[in-house]
Amino acid sequence: MIDSDVFDFVERCRRHTETGALLSDLLSTVKNLGFEHLILSGVPLGGQKLAPMVELNGWPKGWFERYVEAEHAAVDGVCIYSAKTLKPFLWGEVPAKWSDTEASRRVAGEATEFGICSGFAVPMLSVHHWQSVLSFASSQKACILSPRQQVQLVTMAVYAGMSIQALSDTADDADSVLTDREKEVLLWAAAGKTSSETSQILGLTERTVKWHTARARDAFGVGTTTQAVVEAVRRRLIHP
Repeated sequence: MIDSDVFDFVERCRRHTETGALLSDLLSTVKNLGFEHLILSGVPLGGQKLAPMVELNGWPKGWFERYVEAEHAAVDGVCIYSAKTLKPFLWGEVPAKWSDTEASRRVAGEATEFGICSGFAVPMLSVHHWQSVLSFASSQKACILSPRQQVQLVTMAVYAGMSIQALSDTADDADSVLTDREKEVLLWAAAGKTSSETSQILGLTERTVKWHTARARDAFGVGTTTQAVVEAVRRRLIHP
């Protein structure tokens, strides 16, 4: 791949108006470096589910379904390490404490059934998630990338992430992630109020408060109200 391919992709990123076209463009471009699949997702933490956090899904369908159903994200060394670093890395560079567990080796073995044998991951800060990662996958036994090629991949990953963010912001303007009531209950939760106290403040039943809180958790794909509060603050939906 030559640098002009990267710059051409960056330029096209500004014109994409939907995620499908962006995904196809990125897949077509990185194919020149030996990558056939990719996924851009938030990194699940604390019991979060992967599926609601996926923003670009270029994995084989069968592999994505198995990965989600088996909750592989909780034991996959690549996924775990993506939450602990902002440095791009080859999958083979994941420290043994996370990559050499029986569960992580099992995930890697299952992935080969779908033509995924090696890869390169680009962790990124995210407004919508604790952290995101764009992971490029190859059927080659081992990725061989020069430092320049790694920089090319990082550049494309960052601009793809920015484009997704821009598209997401536009969608959020038209259809907010949270209702005004859900924002209210999270705001009082951030202030340390219990469901009972919030119900008295807002003039609602405690059951209704709990219902709105649960909907907010579901909207972010998180398991606790604290996580929902953090996500709402990160997305600038509430300001404690």
